[in-house]
Order: sequence, then structure tokens, then C-alpha cells
Amino acid sequence: MSVMSSTDIIGAGWWQAVGRTWGPDLAQDQYSGGAIAWATGDVPVLITTVILAAQWIRTDRREARRIDRQIDRGDAGDPLAAYNAYLAGLHARDRRLQKTHTEES
Repeated sequence: MSVMSSTDIIGAGWWQAVGRTWGPDLAQDQYSGGAIAWATGDVPVLITTVILAAQWIRTDRREARRIDRQIDRGDAGDPLAAYNAYLAGLHARDRRLQKTHTEES
């Protein structure tokens, strides 16, 4: 972007020493070069983004398979078993409260 908006020619002395007489003037040529560099600079970012997204998806699938195997084995650290135990505790507490409330009435 800065190359495209620059009014100073980069390497103007060298281009004058070469005696360049072909193509557009140096300012237009520099602008075109800056535009090409800016446009193609997005390609590596796009490629990197696609690669990172693919890795993220693969990692997420591996983690999901690991958790599923853990649940299938019934490990002590099973997050589903812990959640079910929590819900069972809430249910038991609610039944106790309901029973206490019924006895008081």
C-alpha cells in the first residue's frame, strides 16, 4: 500500500542510469508493482488460514474421539459420568426438599 501511494520513485537513480525507455513511466510502473505485491500478499495468508483451519478441525476430531473412548471405557475422569452424578445429586436434593416440605404441611 505504501509503494502504491508513494510519490517518490524507489531506486530512481538506478532506473535513470539504466536508461529505461520501455513500458509505462516509472511512477505508473511502481504503482502497478505495488498493486501486484499487495494483491499477491493475501495468497500466503489465505493458504496459512486454510492450513490452520484444517489442523484445528483434525485436533478437534481427535479430542472428540479421545473423550468418546474415555466415556465408553467408563473411566473415573469421564466428564459425562461426572455430569450425570451432578444431576443425580440435584435430583436427590430436590426429592429431599420436597419430602421435607410435604411432611411440614
